[in-house]
Amino acid sequence: MFDVITIGSATYDVFIRSASLEANELKTETCLPIGAKIDIDELEFSTGGGATNAAATLSRLGFNTATICSVGRDVQGQEIVSTLRADDISIKFIQQTEDDLTGYSVIILAGSGERTILVHRGAASKIDINKIPWPKLKAKWFYVTSLGGDLDLLERILDQAEAVGAKISFNPGNTELKFGFAKLEPLLRRIDILNLNREEAAELAGLDQTDLSGIMAKLRNLPKMTLLMTDGLGGAYATENADNWHCEIVDVPRINTTGAGDAFGSGFVAGLMKLNGIQPALAVGMLNAAGLVQQTGAKSGLLEKFPTKNEITQVVIRPWS
Repeated sequence: MFDVITIGSATYDVFIRSASLEANELKTETCLPIGAKIDIDELEFSTGGGATNAAATLSRLGFNTATICSVGRDVQGQEIVSTLRADDISIKFIQQTEDDLTGYSVIILAGSGERTILVHRGAASKIDINKIPWPKLKAKWFYVTSLGGDLDLLERILDQAEAVGAKISFNPGNTELKFGFAKLEPLLRRIDILNLNREEAAELAGLDQTDLSGIMAKLRNLPKMTLLMTDGLGGAYATENADNWHCEIVDVPRINTTGAGDAFGSGFVAGLMKLNGIQPALAVGMLNAAGLVQQTGAKSGLLEKFPTKNEITQVVIRPWS
């Protein structure tokens, strides 16, 4: 039995940084000039995708981890498989297809570390439900990320988790959220941890992003155990039973926020498994994200061992209402 099986996307990423590509504080939307030739100052290749990013954290922190994802039979797909092997992650459930190219992302970084991502989902969004060896999927936790909008696959994962007594953490993507609250509610009530960023939480709740109390009130009782909501520089919020917590960010230089949500969510689950408490789990998640944002790449800077008790207690966590 595995400690954790992660399920979701796998991509090959290229990170681009240029002094000519800086965020415009006056607008949330901009474009690149047609016909322009823009010099790139930094170029870095990495593997990404929610399933492989989460698996990297969990394996590095000592948990027996496998992943279910889909890649193409191409150079990029082989690089993803090799990276997983190097992190001691089981690849026995990975699907490789000749029908699609491996998912590919171009991440354009601004100086602040914020980014715009151009995505070709390719094989990443096409996990074949019929090729998963369901009787072999035995784990204490299933960590589920975006499934390309395949709710049948999500329901089958929920069934399997219940059959083997596994807990479920779910970080839905845009392709799942587009189905709306009414369609997703019966499925979300079967999960243990629902992990969203503020924009995603507002979309699911059908409320404005500024209505924090309303968002949390509407979503807090969906998961069986914990609602997590990340808020960028605003830190993260968590609810469990009648308790509400706010975790501040760890103040570090930020050069890249890509994968920070994956780092926080998987770090939280790792902390919960080892430390058995929502507050230390929040601290582990935040420290994992803090390591990642200081480097380029969706797996660079992740924790290689559990933080010390002193490091955990230095993360500021307060009751919130």
